[in-house]
Amino acid sequence: MKCSRNGYLRSEQVIDAQFLLKKELEQVQILIAVAESELLILFRTYLSSFGMCIKTANSGHEAPDYFNDSKRKEKPYNAIILDTHLDNPSGLDVANRIYLEKPDQKLVLITTTPKEYLPAEDIKTAGIKEKDILTMPFKLSTLVTALKTN
Repeated sequence: MKCSRNGYLRSEQVIDAQFLLKKELEQVQILIAVAESELLILFRTYLSSFGMCIKTANSGHEAPDYFNDSKRKEKPYNAIILDTHLDNPSGLDVANRIYLEKPDQKLVLITTTPKEYLPAEDIKTAGIKEKDILTMPFKLSTLVTALKTN
């Protein structure tokens, strides 16, 4: 790994950076609602490696149930990752429902559709920011960055 200031990072510096990132992300509660089971497993495994607590849903009707359950237990999710290809309801419909109940909820939208072809009005009414729309393929580190930023 190359550092722009000092040349290459020593292996212990890389390990220290990974440790600090993991410490920063521990106890973060994430809900992942993705239609494709392989992607769901990939995202869960990767984010869990940072110490995040992950709940997964593979359909559009499970995600709002888990969201409401977390509200009842007063253990809100720090972020919710939604796939635009969820069924019954779609990921954007789920995002709109969540936004109506909790407008400050961090939502990250994952899609294979280019951003310019997504329904702009639905994105706007769900309160999803442009930087929180990730078009596949993307680096997993990009997902972590999206989860960390407001």
